[in-house]
Formats: sequence, C-alpha cells, structure tokens
Amino acid sequence: MDKNDNKSPSKEEILDQIGIDINDEKIVFDFAKTKAFFENIHNQIQKTSENIEHGIKEGKLDLESSIGFKLEDEKIEFDLGKTKSFLEEIGEKIEHFLGSLEKTFDDKNSKS
Repeated sequence: MDKNDNKSPSKEEILDQIGIDINDEKIVFDFAKTKAFFENIHNQIQKTSENIEHGIKEGKLDLESSIGFKLEDEKIEFDLGKTKSFLEEIGEKIEHFLGSLEKTFDDKNSKS
C-alpha cells in the first residue's frame, strides 16, 4: 500500500501483512510474514529514533509542527494542544486497526 494512499487496508490485506490466512476450515499462521511485518515496524521505529538522536546531537530537534515538541540547545518547548492531538490521533489509529482485526476474526468465525 502506498504511503500517500489514505484508503484503509482491507481486512484481508491486514491479515495478509501479518501472515494470517483464515479460510473455511483452518487458520494458517505464516511466521515468516509475521516476523517480516514486525521487523518492518521495528525498522521504522529505529529509523525514527535515529533521526531524533541525530537531531538531539545537532542541538536541534523540531517536531513542533507535528506533535508540538521542540528541543534546542538551551530550551525544550511543548505545545500541549498539539501533543494531545497527536496522541489522540495515534490512539484512534490503534483502535481502528484493532477493531478491523476483531471484526475480521468475528466475520471469519461466523462463516464457520
């Protein structure tokens, strides 16, 4: 899925990404895909933390526009409104993802 595509992935796409195949009579876990999925998440988090670390070493880290956090040599600023919005948005995305997974399992179970 393209990062610029705002369309939510389908239930089947989500399950495929994490290595789960559910059909009428069995559930198959592809641990290679599951491992790759979590390695991808790990790599994204690691890249972000390296960028943050680089910003800190350079004496400037400006996440002000996105999450309301700005770090400079002699001061740290928090915009609580932006930080709250950022955390709420992350929470909504997690809820949506988990809801999609739950619905997918419920749909597959009701078909069995």
